[in-house]
Parts: sequence; C-alpha cells; structure tokens
Amino acid sequence: YARNRPQLLPGKLRLIREHLQLDHAHMTAQLVSEIESHTKRSIQIKPHWVRNFELGKHEPDLITVNSYSRLAKVTMNLIIDDAVSTEAFRKRLGKELKHKKKVVQHTRKG
Repeated sequence: YARNRPQLLPGKLRLIREHLQLDHAHMTAQLVSEIESHTKRSIQIKPHWVRNFELGKHEPDLITVNSYSRLAKVTMNLIIDDAVSTEAFRKRLGKELKHKKKVVQHTRKG
C-alpha cells in the first residue's frame, strides 16, 4: 500500500524552523531535546536530516513531525494536511495555543 506523501510538508517544516529563528543545527538540537523529553529515550537526528526534510528528500517519522508541532505550537494535522496552504499555515504559526487558551478561558466564564 502506497500512501500519498504530503506535498506541502517540506515547506511547512522550513517555515517552522524559520518561525523559531533557528538554523539547522539548533533546530536539530531542539527536536532531539523535545523527542527525548517525551519518549524518555536517546535518539539521534543530524542537521543534514533536517535540511533533507525541508527539501523533501526524506520524510520525517511521526514522532519527529509531532515534535515539530509541539515546538511550533500547532496541531500535527496542520503540518501534514495539504488542504492547509503554506500561507495559511504561516499565519497560524504560534497562534493556535493562544487561541486554545482563550477558548478555555471563555468556556470557564460561561
């Protein structure tokens, strides 16, 4: 069974790195730290892997995509769903968590 690869994924991963104002080496370190803190096991990611993710040469595994989503404070679905354009994604970067907090606060008041 062959699945369709998300065509916009590489660009969205690049946007996340740029939004976080990190170079490839620092993005790598952030991903490793994020993954290790959630899985409690040691992993290895190399800076050229991050470049290859952004160029579409390799696709990251779901654990890595999930780490990108946590670092960017967006849902993983926004990253992998090609129905969400890169422009729409760029506008959502870093805003989703703030929106969720407002919704929670609003529901508590009502």
